[in-house]
This record gives sequence, C-alpha cells and structure tokens, in this order.
Amino acid sequence: MAKRPFFDFGAEADKVWQKLWERQYPECVKYAHPIWLEGLKKLGITGDGLPDFDKLDKIFQDEIGWELVSTDVQYSDGQDWFVNLAEKKFLITEYIREMKDLDYTPLPDIWHDAFGHLPWMIHQPYADYVRDFAIKSIEFTPEKRKPFGSLWWYSIEFGLMKHEGKTKAFGAGLMSGYAEMQRVMAGTVKQTPFTLARMETIDPSPHEYHDEMFVFDDFTHMSQASEQWYAHHQDLRIVT
Repeated sequence: MAKRPFFDFGAEADKVWQKLWERQYPECVKYAHPIWLEGLKKLGITGDGLPDFDKLDKIFQDEIGWELVSTDVQYSDGQDWFVNLAEKKFLITEYIREMKDLDYTPLPDIWHDAFGHLPWMIHQPYADYVRDFAIKSIEFTPEKRKPFGSLWWYSIEFGLMKHEGKTKAFGAGLMSGYAEMQRVMAGTVKQTPFTLARMETIDPSPHEYHDEMFVFDDFTHMSQASEQWYAHHQDLRIVT
C-alpha cells in the first residue's frame, strides 16, 4: 500500500506556527532539557513555518529506523497510538489550532506533535523508551492500563527532569504549551520527586492546568518506573 502523502497545511497554518514559535521558542531556550534543544537543531525545525515532513521522515528513517506517518484522525485513541509506536511509526496529524486558540487546544495538534515531540523522538534512547512503553501498553486493555497511561502523561507529556542540578522541562506538553511552561517555571506548580505511589493517586485531566508535576532524576529513573509498574501488574495482562 502506498504511503499516505503528508498534508499541505498552507500559508495560514504557517502564520499560526510562526506566532506560536515567537513566544514559545525563547521559553524553551531558557527552560528545556538540552537534549530537546539538540534534537530541534538536528531536525532543522525553525520558526519560519511548518517543517517539511517528507524531509523529517527521511531523517527519522536514516537516524533511528522510525518513520513518520500522516493521519487524518485528529485524535488517535490510545490503542491505535500505541500500536503504531510499537511498530516504530509516529503519527503526524493534519490538524493545527486556529489563531484564536493559541493558548489552548483540546486536541494534540501538529504544533504539539512536531515542536513538542519530534525533537525528543530523534534521540535514540528516548525513542527506544517510547517503543518499549508502547509494547508494554498493548499487553493490557485500555481500562487496566489507565495508571500506566498516567505514567506516560506525567513523563512524556508533562514531566520534568534534572540536568546538572537544575530542573528542566522535559514533557512535550510543556515544550508546546506556553501557559503550562510559564506556570511550572514560575513556581506555581508543585514539583514532586517522582514515585509511582504518588503518581497513582492522581487522575490527570487534559482540560485543566496542573497543580503538581513530577521530577525525574534522569532517563534511567524514568525507565525504572516503567519497568516497575509493568512487573507489578503482570496479573492484569491480556497477553501471556
């Protein structure tokens, strides 16, 4: 089957991208984990407009053996998302927020995907973690893996991570979300050293600002959390 062509967003979408970049990129320079900044540079993503996804797809295939796959689904459910990640496919949506919605979109759009996630995904250890997480996830029903999904939320989407003694923004939702980045770095959001026990007491909501976010020591700490949850919930698996 021929691969679906990447969507042509057009000039208006480029204007939205430029506006989002103007205010968010300087914040990321100040607060983002340096590996994310390295990834942004490696991919050649700039503030001029949306990136060329055909070029990015080739970089991903050459560098880490993943591919970018265009989808017309604005919000892929967890199962489809994880199945694709397990196959080393990162879904690229055809949706971008409107200019009037710069502060918030209820759906993850192309700004979130490309600016938030892709600079991390080109880092091989990160991509390996994402694939391993996805493989683990699809061994459980969506209901049984709900707490595991919270781990994704509080790490990949809205995690913080130590770097050289400082707390840096790590999650893609922070990279792409101006207000969330401002709040956590201003001290409005409680920064809690990550433990599974604490995380599992919180039910995250995509429609509210966070009152608490978790700080990981490093990638090893994050991987250990995934392995620990998986090991402690073998009885819930649908795959044996």
